[in-house]
Amino acid sequence: FLLNIVMAPIRLSAPSSAVKVLVYLLPALLLFSRAIADITVVLVAFTFLFISYKNQYWPWLKQSWFVAFLVFNAYLILLNLPQSSEPSESLKYVLTFIRWPLFAMALTYWIFDNSDIRRHFIISLSIITTFVVADTLWQYLFGVDWFGIERFTETRLTGPFRSPIPGTMLLRLWFIVLFIACLVPWFKYTTVRQITSLMTIMSVGFVFTYLTGERMALILYCAGAAVVFITMLFTYRDYQRRLLSMVVIFVLSLGMIILISPDMLERSIMSIGTKLSSFAESDYGLVFKAGWQVWQDNWWFGSGLHTYQSVCEQQQLLASTGMVCSHPHNLYLQLGAETGVVGLVLFLIMLCLLYKQVLLPCIKAKNGLQTALCFALLTVSFWPLSGGISVLSNWVAALVWLGVGWALAVSRASAVTPHEHLSHTNH
Repeated sequence: FLLNIVMAPIRLSAPSSAVKVLVYLLPALLLFSRAIADITVVLVAFTFLFISYKNQYWPWLKQSWFVAFLVFNAYLILLNLPQSSEPSESLKYVLTFIRWPLFAMALTYWIFDNSDIRRHFIISLSIITTFVVADTLWQYLFGVDWFGIERFTETRLTGPFRSPIPGTMLLRLWFIVLFIACLVPWFKYTTVRQITSLMTIMSVGFVFTYLTGERMALILYCAGAAVVFITMLFTYRDYQRRLLSMVVIFVLSLGMIILISPDMLERSIMSIGTKLSSFAESDYGLVFKAGWQVWQDNWWFGSGLHTYQSVCEQQQLLASTGMVCSHPHNLYLQLGAETGVVGLVLFLIMLCLLYKQVLLPCIKAKNGLQTALCFALLTVSFWPLSGGISVLSNWVAALVWLGVGWALAVSRASAVTPHEHLSHTNH
């Protein structure tokens, strides 16, 4: 199958059948298994490298954010790794860290480098998302999902993942699914149909994330959805009354759900206020303190990539709390602890250049909705706070960099001229 992908000429107007199959399978490959997700990322990245070499197509190497990532990766190898508290452990992650931006570049310049392929992908992703939502809601209603997996607790759901992470796993995907209203003809046939589709998807996403009981995922989802909705109010000025009416209907429907399950209200919303009012003593505050302490001990160069957990355990920073050292629930605190101030600054430079690469073409094209969707997609992944799984974990990272690749591809489609596409090379 991979040989067919590599050898078949890929044209913008007629993508190979092998690529179409990969696009339809991609959401499932990345979503349901940590091992399969990592294997998929590596195979796609290396296949892209082979195709680039075969066609001598290297303009993607000149992208400023990718160059910045290479500098960050070089820092990890040359300065961070020698300072690591566990060099052998860090070495594995440092040498393989490059797979994430390579995967994003493969999506941008190869897999998603075609309007039809992007539509196929968004349809496939929507189907998989619908399946996860339906399975998780079934578990909410009947206590077990379609595979016999029981609820994690009365106020936490697992869906098909066997762990209480469905809200975290779908968080980024919702903001890709929203592009269906912009890319698929049926959904964008009329303005009313388009805004109705957008509002329906955002409402379903909110209810789903609320019912999973994942507070951080809900906060991030609401922030991203608010950006999109406010942009819609400015984009569809003639339909503001209809949009506000939809919000009223949604709030009334949500009120009914809250009345049915007051325990979920306490878990998903009311407990947020409780956590914030006593943040320093909360579980989030305690893991933040632990992350900060690890960073203080290795201020400039960090303790080494993927060493936070072991350092935290060795110093017994959370031993008195009964909590487990996993990750600090804060992307930049973890980067600071593991890569130091130098690594954090280099990563932030890369991130700023990535935002610029994605958003500037959308802004120049005066496409406010697309700009908002891309901004929300990136921000829910790179916002400092994170939920039960670190975004540096290979499972969630696959979805993070899927979102990066998608945002870059959509942005590039509005700015790139046809002859610059990899799909047009035919050697």
